[in-house]
Amino acid sequence: MSPMLHLLWARLVQAAVVLLLMSYAVYALIGLMPGDPVDLMVSADPRLSSDDAQRLKALYGLDRPLTERWASWLSAAVAGDLGYSRLYARPVLEVLLPALGNTLRLMGLALLLALLVAFVAALVAASRPHSLRDFLVNLAAFAGISTPPFWLALLLIAVFAVWLGVLPAGGSGTLAASSGSAWWRYALLPVATLAFASAGVYTRYLRGSLLEVLRQDYIRTARAKGAGEARVLVRHALRNAAIPLVTILGLELGALFSGALVTETIFAWPGMGRLIYDAVMGNDFNLAMVGLLLATAVTLAGSLLADLLYLWLDPRIRYR
Repeated sequence: MSPMLHLLWARLVQAAVVLLLMSYAVYALIGLMPGDPVDLMVSADPRLSSDDAQRLKALYGLDRPLTERWASWLSAAVAGDLGYSRLYARPVLEVLLPALGNTLRLMGLALLLALLVAFVAALVAASRPHSLRDFLVNLAAFAGISTPPFWLALLLIAVFAVWLGVLPAGGSGTLAASSGSAWWRYALLPVATLAFASAGVYTRYLRGSLLEVLRQDYIRTARAKGAGEARVLVRHALRNAAIPLVTILGLELGALFSGALVTETIFAWPGMGRLIYDAVMGNDFNLAMVGLLLATAVTLAGSLLADLLYLWLDPRIRYR
């Protein structure tokens, strides 16, 4: 078996074990929350007695031990039955898939914009360290890291939606068809809010890594051979300098997938973060369970993707 396939197989086995343990931990934590579905039914209908509640708990298996209930849920989930959402009265997948699409659209655009800004800003700053433009790039990066997302979101709404009136204050791309407006107009403000902070973090990491790489011997050799500064930065330094950034991106994929709860709430964007929050607060056990496990799976996938990108960026890296 090749090293790449061996790495992939080992990571998949590890991911399966982590997901199994996380499913039990999440199921146990949700089970400890006050107010199971039967209790909510009894409180909503005064005609139901305590005997009715006991019969309903026996019918739904809520009177069984926690491990036995988890094993029953796991066997059903492996068979493809993820249950129904109590809040939406629909199968869990029918509720999750639209939210997943909205999150991928929003977070994907925010990630691409943040990376584009970070690469350009880091190259500009690292090409002339300790100069005025390096100071301005660092100042903008620190401003992005320090600015609270909720404050920036409210500021953007006040300027572009209220004062100028050129962009909608909230909603999602699903409203574009009914309003006759392009979906991207709904995504501009939340994407800018999320990308601003992320771009500052990525710029700081990439700038520091570039300054370290530019001190290496092979960079001096490339310059001695007559390579221009732009070629040295982009062709020789950037690829190695991007390795620490890959680590950060791999760890942040789970957070991006879960969604920025504050940003989604302010802009009324129906994504995964807001959906998981509503499911937990509404005691929608099936929806919260699957949503949290899906976020865990994406985090593990991001870690695997980072390992594979290491091999592409630096062929000298070997995994045992």
